Amino acid sequence: MITEKLEHSRMKATFAVTKEEFETALDYSFKKNNEKVTIKGFRKGKAPRDMFEKIYGVEALYEDAIDYVLNNKLKEIYNDKELVKIVLGNFIPEFEEGFKLERGKDFNISLVFDVRPEFNLPQYKGVEVKEADTTVTKEDVLNAINNLLKPKAKKEDKEDKTIALGNIAKFDFKGYVNDEPFAGGEAKDYELKIGSNQFIPGFETQMVGMKEGETKDILVTFPKEYQAEDLAGKDAKFVVTIHNVYEEVLPELNDDFIKSLNIKDVNNKEELEAYEEKELKSRKEIAEKDRQTNEIINKILDNTVIDLPNILIDERVNAMRAQYENQAKRYNIPFDTFLSLMGTDKEKFDKEIYEQGKRNAMFSEVMSKIIEVEHLEPKEEAINNYLGINENNKKKVTQQEYQAAFSNLAYNNIIEFLLANAKYVSNKE
Repeated sequence: MITEKLEHSRMKATFAVTKEEFETALDYSFKKNNEKVTIKGFRKGKAPRDMFEKIYGVEALYEDAIDYVLNNKLKEIYNDKELVKIVLGNFIPEFEEGFKLERGKDFNISLVFDVRPEFNLPQYKGVEVKEADTTVTKEDVLNAINNLLKPKAKKEDKEDKTIALGNIAKFDFKGYVNDEPFAGGEAKDYELKIGSNQFIPGFETQMVGMKEGETKDILVTFPKEYQAEDLAGKDAKFVVTIHNVYEEVLPELNDDFIKSLNIKDVNNKEELEAYEEKELKSRKEIAEKDRQTNEIINKILDNTVIDLPNILIDERVNAMRAQYENQAKRYNIPFDTFLSLMGTDKEKFDKEIYEQGKRNAMFSEVMSKIIEVEHLEPKEEAINNYLGINENNKKKVTQQEYQAAFSNLAYNNIIEFLLANAKYVSNKE
């Protein structure tokens, strides 16, 4: 076997095939193909070799004979301890230009296949990242407590009957494009919280200041990516009539309400404020750690030059496509319709998931190499602890469970490593 590196992270392995090897392969092919044909005067699969070749020609055996040869040569690749470390697959047979396969002659045959890409790691230590901002303000705490009160809020008629952001309006509307009403553009006694951004951009803000009993023309433009193609990007007029204006009135924040929340060791306002501040702080710490992690990883990937083989990209693209296709099936709608509801089409979707698949493949290769260089592979003890295996039990795990545990722990190790070795800069302008 002679190996040769090709561009785009591919390799070619060339094998010498003797006429004796090929004759053995022809014997195999004859036994296989003879079972499929019926020759007059013989039971199926019992025709002699010379009769088979007289009728069909020895060339009819070549395809399966070559497959037999290639399967044997493939074993040589996987028996090479160094080569097998980088082999990815996608094997394609190749002959020399102008080659003609003939019985009784030695020949060469090659297998071209994808391998793990060779690349240089960019700087991954000392990557600049903004410091974490985990400040929790009194306003943050107040908003969190208000969110606890909102589910119990009561809807009451607003005294001044005038719409403001956060109010609830009950109204009729009818939409027109080019002075013609359109399907789905009309409703009566519709209730909407103003500022919830459920309607077309600009619709709700133009309702602010309207009063009960008032009728007004609201002028908007449908987004270009609007799901209804006949309306996308078009100017529209909605005739809106307000019937009622309500405001949400929060319940009193008293000890009885606080106790009804069933939060351990929280019985009064001061304890609730302290609890919410601690919870907000914890969530911000997690969010900031995620932000810093993403910032570091993206900078590393942006500075990585790597020639990825298609097999690594395709497996991720295919997995993402299958996920979206399964979603469409669950909703029982055609995939093209599902894409349009997402505000895209097949061409844009294919381009987007290709780029995402490529990025994901790059992430995997870069992180794997850093793990290898920095010896961040999880230890057996850590894996056993993760899986709940100890001396007191004989818990059995599948290879898939073990691999998942290894991957999760390795990922955690590299994230902690990158964060520990980052260069933190002030997040203040």
